Amino acid sequence: MNKLNKNYLQKFIAYAVLIFILTVFYMEMSKTYPFNWQRVPFKYMNLYLQGFYMTLKISVFSVLFALIIGIIFGVMKTSKYQILKEFANTYTTIFRNIPLLVIILIVYYGIGSMIEISATIGAIVSLSLFEGAYISEIIRGGIEAVSKGQVEAAKTIGLNTFYLYIDILLPQAFRTTLPALTGQFISLVKDSSLASVIALQELTMVGRQIATSSFASFESYITVAIFYFTITALLQLLGKYFERRFAII
Repeated sequence: MNKLNKNYLQKFIAYAVLIFILTVFYMEMSKTYPFNWQRVPFKYMNLYLQGFYMTLKISVFSVLFALIIGIIFGVMKTSKYQILKEFANTYTTIFRNIPLLVIILIVYYGIGSMIEISATIGAIVSLSLFEGAYISEIIRGGIEAVSKGQVEAAKTIGLNTFYLYIDILLPQAFRTTLPALTGQFISLVKDSSLASVIALQELTMVGRQIATSSFASFESYITVAIFYFTITALLQLLGKYFERRFAII
C-alpha cells in the first residue's frame, strides 16, 4: 500500500469512528430528549438563511479590513523608524489584551454614543481592529522570515523601500504565513458570533431567538453549528488549495 492510499485509509477510519461515536451519542440522547427536526430547522429556514447571510457579510468585510490593518501594522513593525514600531506595537498590545466582547461593547455603546453607528458597522469595526492585531503579528513574522540576503540583493540593484516590500517581502510573507492567516480568518468567522450581544441578527442571535420561541434549543444550536462549520470548512479547503497553488517547489 502506497503512502497516498494509506493516508486515505487513515482518514476514512478516523471519520468512521467519529460518525460512530456521534451516532451512539444521538441514540442515547434521543431516549430522554424529544427531537423535533421537522419543526427546527425547516420551519425557520428563512430566518436561518438571513442570519447566515449577515454572518457572511460581517465576516467578509471584517476579513478584508483586518487584512489591510494587519498588513499596514505588520509593515510598520519591521520599519527602520522606531516611532512606527512603537505605535504598531502599542496597537497590538492593546487589542490583543482586551477581550473581543469588551471591544464590541466599547465600540457600539461607547463610540456609538458619540456618533450613530449600526450594529453591523459596530461588529465589523470591532472584529477588524481585534483580528487585525493578530494578523499584524503574522505578517511581521512572515516579513522577518525572508532571508537577509534577498533584502541586501534588492537594495544592491537599487530597489527602494516601497518596491522592496511590494515585490520581495510581502509576496513571500503571504506565501509562508498562508496557513496562519487561514486559521485567523476561521477564528474571525467564529468570533463574529459575539456580535449577538449587540442584537445583530447574525447566526447565533437568530439561533437563540428560534430556540426561545420553539423550545427546541438543541435542534436550533445544532443547526447554527452546521452553518458555521460549512463556512469554516470551506475556508479551510480554500486555504489548503492556495497553499498547494503557491507552494515553493
